[in-house]
Amino acid sequence: MELTKSQYRMLSGCFLFKALDETQKAEVFEKLTIQSFQKGEAIYTQHHFQKSLGIVLEGEAAVKKDKGTLLNILKEGSCFGAAALFAPAEEYVTSIMAHKACKVVFISGEELAQLFRKYPDMALDYIAFLSGRIQFLNQKIDSFTTPSAEDAVWQWILAHADESGKAVAAGGFARLARELRIGRATLYRCLTQLEQDGKIVKEGAQIMIRQC
Repeated sequence: MELTKSQYRMLSGCFLFKALDETQKAEVFEKLTIQSFQKGEAIYTQHHFQKSLGIVLEGEAAVKKDKGTLLNILKEGSCFGAAALFAPAEEYVTSIMAHKACKVVFISGEELAQLFRKYPDMALDYIAFLSGRIQFLNQKIDSFTTPSAEDAVWQWILAHADESGKAVAAGGFARLARELRIGRATLYRCLTQLEQDGKIVKEGAQIMIRQC
């Protein structure tokens, strides 16, 4: 496939390709396919999804629960489907819709397996990525029993983080404070403390979990 310079840089920064040199990346990228989705179009639903790793190349995608509750906004560079790629599940746990017109690169399980055999370091990076996700899930479980405001904010971040560790306060921090039933000043103090503790990096409405 043909990529613009910005698309090439974005895709090169994905955890999956960081072990490849430029020649290897060019060879791999040439064989990938891009699918385009209009705003509001379904990318994945509970019963209609691909056994593929998806990477948002352009635009934004919304991750929602079955009743339409917004969980996260996937921006350029975010990926989805990694945890379910090699699992036997017949249903996808969330739905993914095009929040804005977007382009997505899909890499099937079969294609990934071939790449892993050819480039073993890619497989190691994939395992490291999934190991990080398991750590986050354990942290989510631990956070369910903690009542403080800071713990509630941390729990929300863990619950809404995508597979790359990004969580987005889609309606802004004022809305998030109302959702968590805490004051905005308290929310900002909690985020500042989490940042000082080295758990997150906050950029605008986007929060990145450092451990990912």
